Amino acid sequence: MLKNIFEDIRKKGSFSFEKIIENHTMNDDEFFEFLKFVHLENIPEVRTSTDGSDFIVLEDENIFIEEKDTIKLYLENIKEKYEELEKKSENEKEKEELIDKYLKIAVKESLLYSKYGFSFLDTVQEATLGIMSGLKYYNEIMKITKEPEFFVKNFAVKYILEFQKELLKDIKSSELSYILYLKVKVDKSMGFSMDEISKQMNVSTEYIEQLEKLFDEVEPEELIGNSQILEKADKITQMYILENIPKKLNYLDEQILVMTYGLDDKVYTEKEIAKSLNISSHNVNILKEKALNKLSIDLMRNEFVENSEDADYTIN
Repeated sequence: MLKNIFEDIRKKGSFSFEKIIENHTMNDDEFFEFLKFVHLENIPEVRTSTDGSDFIVLEDENIFIEEKDTIKLYLENIKEKYEELEKKSENEKEKEELIDKYLKIAVKESLLYSKYGFSFLDTVQEATLGIMSGLKYYNEIMKITKEPEFFVKNFAVKYILEFQKELLKDIKSSELSYILYLKVKVDKSMGFSMDEISKQMNVSTEYIEQLEKLFDEVEPEELIGNSQILEKADKITQMYILENIPKKLNYLDEQILVMTYGLDDKVYTEKEIAKSLNISSHNVNILKEKALNKLSIDLMRNEFVENSEDADYTIN
């Protein structure tokens, strides 16, 4: 299997983790060999997921408040650990830095791969398991490179994508079709044609037209308990692939959270973030809160907000 994968990647000159995990099942040993191959042959990765967009606007930003508060507390704890570490002796720092470094990697990759339909906190848990698995190869990695982060980080990615792939099997096709419809709206707003969207998503234009016909005239609150619409969605939904699921966050969202909570090299002040991202200082906290709101959205958990009279979100 690996030989065929390697030959295919050599021909293409690049690879996508999402496509690899979608189409192949690898144990950790096989995945380590795969990482050795792309690292030693210096083959670039192409991330194919659609970036998040503000196509879901929360009318009530407290709808997922419990999830948001938990995420915020989790990230604040990481930030506090970094600040406490700065006050410790060099010996204490050395022992704790390694653990904190890889915890941050798990959280950062979870941000980058956070998608509609999957809980961020569940994703972090899977990423952490991936980090632990990757560290088992630490001695072998150090024989190849003195920069082990590439290997360890991508074990987190493997576990995240395998978690998402497995969960997709249990998600109702009606729910998947709605998220697919949202992705079509994002791509259209970015100026892509119907043909371009269908080719990129590996679905027919007729299928996209069916989705639009089904959902365009339906307000989100009408989906609550509407068995007729959900049954129609079940019938038209096709095979779902990981890269078709839109990410919750866009690049600016990701960078603000990474810099605010010290998920890279340090914790940045609002002034430093504003300067680095070329935005005004007073917008940093506003954008951070909006990013946390998006991160807390969990469409699948709420099953189209079924049985929840107070849940409000609209499609831009």
